[in-house]
Amino acid sequence: MSVTSKDSLQRRQDAADMDWRDYAACRDVDPDMFFPLGTVGASLPQIEQAKRVCRMCPVSGPCLSWALDHGDDGVWGGTTEEERRRRRQSRALGESGRAKNSCRFS
Repeated sequence: MSVTSKDSLQRRQDAADMDWRDYAACRDVDPDMFFPLGTVGASLPQIEQAKRVCRMCPVSGPCLSWALDHGDDGVWGGTTEEERRRRRQSRALGESGRAKNSCRFS
């Protein structure tokens, strides 16, 4: 298991209020699968394999929410780091647009 995998797994184990993890499909899968060394080439089949596990997971929604809020690396909730980064940016743009629009009409 890589250092990154161990650190991320430990963070997951330390989060006592994350009881959704008890029901995660990845619970009995090698954690290294969810922490590929890259995002292209030989890492693509590994990423797809991790996402396949996520697609079968009953708690992928809470997992994705957790990852979006905490910015963790690896595959979480069926998304890669880059996919979550784009979601965060879209969410931030949407919030700033709403804030600007609400100020205009105050």
